[in-house]
Amino acid sequence: MMKIYKFFSVKKSTICLTLLALLGSSCTKNYEEYNTNQHQATAEMLDRDNLLVGSFFVQMQKNVFPIAQQPFFGDEVYQTMQNLAGDVYSGYMGATNNWFSGSNNTTYDLIPQWYGQAFSRSYLSVMNPWNTIKNETQTAIPQVFAIATIVKVEALHRTTDMYGPIPYVNFGSGSSQIKYDSQRDVYYKFFEELNSAIAVLTEFSTKNPGATALAKFDYIYGGNVTKWIKFANSLKLRLAMRIVYADPAKAKTEAESAVAHPVGVFTLAADIAALNRASDFTYNHPLYIISANFKDIRMGANMHSFMNGYADPRAPFNFKLPSTGTTYRGIRNGITISNKATYAEGAYSDLNISANSAIVWMNPAEVYFLRAEGALRGWAMGGTAQTMYETGIRTSFTLTGAAGADTYLANSTLLPAAYTDAANSGNNVTLTNAAMSKATIQWNATATFETSLEKIITQKWIAMYPDGQEAWTEFRRTGYPKIFPVVVNNSRGLINTTTQIRRLPFPATEYQTNGANVAAATALLGGADNGGTKLWWDKK
Repeated sequence: MMKIYKFFSVKKSTICLTLLALLGSSCTKNYEEYNTNQHQATAEMLDRDNLLVGSFFVQMQKNVFPIAQQPFFGDEVYQTMQNLAGDVYSGYMGATNNWFSGSNNTTYDLIPQWYGQAFSRSYLSVMNPWNTIKNETQTAIPQVFAIATIVKVEALHRTTDMYGPIPYVNFGSGSSQIKYDSQRDVYYKFFEELNSAIAVLTEFSTKNPGATALAKFDYIYGGNVTKWIKFANSLKLRLAMRIVYADPAKAKTEAESAVAHPVGVFTLAADIAALNRASDFTYNHPLYIISANFKDIRMGANMHSFMNGYADPRAPFNFKLPSTGTTYRGIRNGITISNKATYAEGAYSDLNISANSAIVWMNPAEVYFLRAEGALRGWAMGGTAQTMYETGIRTSFTLTGAAGADTYLANSTLLPAAYTDAANSGNNVTLTNAAMSKATIQWNATATFETSLEKIITQKWIAMYPDGQEAWTEFRRTGYPKIFPVVVNNSRGLINTTTQIRRLPFPATEYQTNGANVAAATALLGGADNGGTKLWWDKK
């Protein structure tokens, strides 16, 4: 097991992040050493064949979901930024470890060195390189700038969905103290940027059929401009649905424009946005390292409930049966763990993921479920809610390699299973518990809006695995699927056990270097800077 709390001691380079990152420059010579090498190409050499822009574009791709810079080292960043936040808060996974004697993120005693990781990585490794690309390409090579901006929105919407207000709209202006923008303003900027990028790429593709952009440095689509347009539209649809309870008119407008665009949104399995490998680019999936090497994570209790209760054919493609037993076994979060071996070595299901699995940014099954919800709301989504719902499930089966989608779709009786913890019955969740979902699988045209919405979001939750960040966000937005609350709540009254955690606090380093603007950001947040305060779009 890696001792992640030692790895993340606060360093000078982290403390000065805000000041220098927002200036669009590197942060102390530590950062320079990270990004330059005397044996590699100089700036003049990099200017040839778009190498300068390409190198920064690669850096952006590597940090939407942070991957280790070296094999078997560095996955602690993913662990604290993604795994010990969204992955566990979504119910996808359960932690086996008892860091800090059980007072850690999983029990709502939030660790500053952990919850600040997403913020620092977003600015140091996504916004900074994007700013360089902007200066090099916005006028001269607009199609390249458009693709880089799509990646930026993909990364930073995850950041604002963790914290709320963030410095965004005026990033790179040259000021040493950049103010935070309200989450509403950040989202409106996202839509503005995506719409501009889609227009630029559509024009480029029309005038230059078959032409590519940054093909040598694009590990998502290999420079395929049409696929980037589809991804941008799909991402816009995701963000539109995110704000539906806060700004329904804007949500409808942006969602319908995404679907109506001539190129459209994801429809095929091949449209998936995933970080691919190449001869000059490789990585180990961080979840493989965290589960197989660190042994710090296993199947979550909610996945246990849905996979077993639905007899879901996708289960073996995502999880492994325990060494003893014939059913999948998950771990509930926020429990007392006295000995890691009880859960790490016990009869609990490991993740079925390999080092060579691709990190997925967005898949087409999610897009069908977004369209299903839109259709349920009466929006023009190109089909009925039922058609989109059922196509979403079939697409999810195709993506995982599972068979039997039609049989699964026809089942109207199966329910999520009760949760039992073999190591501690105090963690059990019975069928009568208020936290237990009653959602069935088969579509029912006469069901209420909320019953249908729960059905859609539950299946979307299954289909988006293992992206716990997005699943946690959708749970906060809709309340679905029902997630088991923590057993132990060490938040000292800051986070309600039933409501569950709603956000991460602003980084401690921001209070040190950008204090006045953080204070203003708290006012924009509309509540205290803690995990119990809801975000702007969290209005249901």
